Amino acid sequence: MEETFTLQKSSFGQSGRVTVTFAQSGPQHEDALLSHRYGRADDRDVLLKTALSPAGAKVLRREAEVYDRIGGRQASAGRMIGFQTAQSPVCLMVTRRGVPVSRCEPAPRLDDVQLGRAARDLFGALAFLADLGFAHRAVSADTVFWDGRRVELHGFGHVEPLGPPEALAGSALGTPTGLPVSDVPDVRAAAHLLLRLATGSPGGGPPAALVAELAEVDAGLAQALEPAFHAAGGPGASPGEIKDRLWRSRPKPPPSGHVPEDRHDPAAPPREAAPAQAPPSQASPAQAPPRATPQATRAEAGPSSAVRDRRLAAEEDGRAEFRELRRRQRTFRQSRRIAAEPPREQAQAGPVAPPWTARPPATDGTPPGGGRAPLLFLLLGVLAVALIVSAVLLVR
Repeated sequence: MEETFTLQKSSFGQSGRVTVTFAQSGPQHEDALLSHRYGRADDRDVLLKTALSPAGAKVLRREAEVYDRIGGRQASAGRMIGFQTAQSPVCLMVTRRGVPVSRCEPAPRLDDVQLGRAARDLFGALAFLADLGFAHRAVSADTVFWDGRRVELHGFGHVEPLGPPEALAGSALGTPTGLPVSDVPDVRAAAHLLLRLATGSPGGGPPAALVAELAEVDAGLAQALEPAFHAAGGPGASPGEIKDRLWRSRPKPPPSGHVPEDRHDPAAPPREAAPAQAPPSQASPAQAPPRATPQATRAEAGPSSAVRDRRLAAEEDGRAEFRELRRRQRTFRQSRRIAAEPPREQAQAGPVAPPWTARPPATDGTPPGGGRAPLLFLLLGVLAVALIVSAVLLVR
């Protein structure tokens, strides 16, 4: 089913018509403020939010202004396609990756690699929002989306300015929505959500118990998020500080030239322990194991997930392909150089400039130029005699 909407663009300057395709049995839901419909427009997954009340319209206006300030500079947040205020009802259309965590079936349960990536994405988006001067105030399984590879932060209609509200006077961000504001810090709400993604179910209990529960899945991540679990109202750990702790404890691996770092197959099998090898004394020469490949050596060095194994294998294949291309390039250049140079024998037998030779003597036996030299001397002698005689006459 297709529907066309006239939307004000994210630049708040031009309007345009956007056609959205909604599946007949596609996901959609609504609450007291907004209706949420998930579809596709221009080969992109989109989310269309429509206000159901005046309070919902305020929320959408605030969210549209936040998206305009983000300006597509944060990869872990959606992009605004358009915003409609000229006619009722007020609606907002943004890009999306996946669906809310609360609506994933079955409930996602991430491995250590996915958890580290999700933590970097989530706290990176919260730190970026804090740098703009806002707190999200609504981090939950309803505002964080999951597509099987990455998480994405949504629900910016409840943001709260970190600075004085007078600085936002006259904008939708400076106008209160009249809705209750959560007293849970963003960092603590994000840590609880990551625990849910690690265990598959929302956890509860004191902060120390939650840290211990997450440590059973990923001890390094639990240590990095410990200040977030203990965060309370008022000054505490900021999203930027937790983001820095995550990068120090679990730095992002360098991207591969062949396999993107964020590639993940949700259907990948769980990790299995390497089979025990027989002692060397029990292996006969005929049954000697083959020489280990680089992939096998890396696999035996420690436990690795299926994703890491595929990435290492792809890197090895890429290096082999690169070496083969270099070999072909050297062979091609050498063949071109040989074809451009003439054979050595042909170069030696080529045309050579004749050496300088003296002019052959005349046929009458006089040397070359010998007929002209005596005549010149004779003329010079006659001229000298004439000059002498003239001088004598003048003296007398």
